[in-house]
Amino acid sequence: MPKVYVGIDVAKFKHTCCAISEKGEVLRESFDFGNDREGFDLLMKTIAELGGRDEVAIAMESTGHYHLLLWRFLASKGYAVEVKNPKVIARFKAATEISGAKTDRRDAALIARYAMTFGSSPTALPSYALSRMKSLEREKYRLIRDRTALYNRALAILDLTFPELVAFLGEKSGAGREALSSKTVRWLVSTHPSAESVASAKAATAERLRSMSKGSFSLVKFHGLRELAKRSIGTSFPDEEAELRQLLAECDSIDARIGAIDAETAPLVDALCPQIASVPGIGKSTAAIIFAEVGGFGRFDSPDKLIKYAGLDVNVYQSGTVLKHGKMGRKGPPILRYALFLAAAKCRIHCPEIAEYYSSKVSQGKHRICALVCTARKILRMCWGMMKSGKPYISKTAE
Repeated sequence: MPKVYVGIDVAKFKHTCCAISEKGEVLRESFDFGNDREGFDLLMKTIAELGGRDEVAIAMESTGHYHLLLWRFLASKGYAVEVKNPKVIARFKAATEISGAKTDRRDAALIARYAMTFGSSPTALPSYALSRMKSLEREKYRLIRDRTALYNRALAILDLTFPELVAFLGEKSGAGREALSSKTVRWLVSTHPSAESVASAKAATAERLRSMSKGSFSLVKFHGLRELAKRSIGTSFPDEEAELRQLLAECDSIDARIGAIDAETAPLVDALCPQIASVPGIGKSTAAIIFAEVGGFGRFDSPDKLIKYAGLDVNVYQSGTVLKHGKMGRKGPPILRYALFLAAAKCRIHCPEIAEYYSSKVSQGKHRICALVCTARKILRMCWGMMKSGKPYISKTAE
C-alpha cells in the first residue's frame, strides 16, 4: 500500500513534481526539474528520500508524447506509474476546487491529490511491438493525408494545364484523386504535364500506356486523348509543369514508404491481433490501427467502455420527462474512428453478417451514415469479444 503519492505535471523542457502523504500532508513542495539527465537524477534522489518503490505511487497526465520519455525512465528504475487522461484530472479539479487559477505547481499537487483520493492504479507500459505498430500506423495515416494534399495540388494545376483530362479518364466529379492513384495516369501526367505535350505525344507513349495499364489504355483511347488535347483550352507555363512533376514524384516516394510500412506491419498483426484481421473486409493495416489505438483490449472490462473510449457513444440528456439523444461523443483517438468507419464500409460489402446488420439498420429508417456508425460499434464489439476469447472470427451465417 503506497504511503506517498507523487504527482508530476509534464511539459516539453521541464516537469513539475509534488509529493503528499496518504493523509494529504505535503511532504515535498512542488519543484521543477529539467527534461535532462540532471533533472531526472534530481527526481530520483527526491523519490528515494520519500520511500521505497512499494511505498511510492507516481501519477502523471498523458501529454502528447512528452510524458513517454519520463514514463520509460521511471519504469526502467522499477517504479509503477499511473498515466491519466487530462480530462479526468480536469474534472477532478472542477469537483474539488472553486478557484480557476492554473499553474504547473498547482497542477502537480492536483495530480498527487487525485492519486491519493482514488488510489494507485498503475498503467502498464506498452510493449515494444505495440508501440512500434502504433508508430507505423500513425506514420502511414499522416502519409496518406500528405498524399491527399499533394493530389489536390496536382489536380489544381491540371485544371489549368489540361482541364479535360480527368473527365476523359471516366472519373466522376470529386474522384480526381482516384485517377492520380493510378501509376499509369501518374506516369502520363509526369511525362506530359500539359495538353500541348499530350497533343504531340508519339506512338512510343501509346505503347507504354498500353503496357502499363495491361491493355485497358488502348490505342483507340490514346488517339481520343490526343485529339482532345489538341482542342483543349488548357494553358501552362514551365514552372507549373515542373511543380506538377515534383508533386507526383513526392507521391511516388510516399507510396514506396507506405509499402514498406505495410510490409513491416503484417508480421506484427500476425503476432498480436490475427483475430481482428480474420474478419472479412478488415485488412492487416486496418486491424493494426484498431489494435494499436485501443492499446490493449484488456484495459476494458466491457465493450461499452471501449465504445466510449473510441468516441462512438451517443450523448444522452435525461431529466424528468425529458429525454434527448445527442451526437457522438468523439472523445477518442480520431484515427481509431477512421479505422472503424473504414472497416464498417468494407465489411458491409465482404462480410455477410455485417452486411445483414447494416441493411437491417437502413431498413429501420436510419440514415446510411447513422447505420455506418452502428456498424462500426458492432465491429468494435466483435473485436473486443475476439481479443478476449483469443478466437478468430466465425461467421454466424455459416452456422
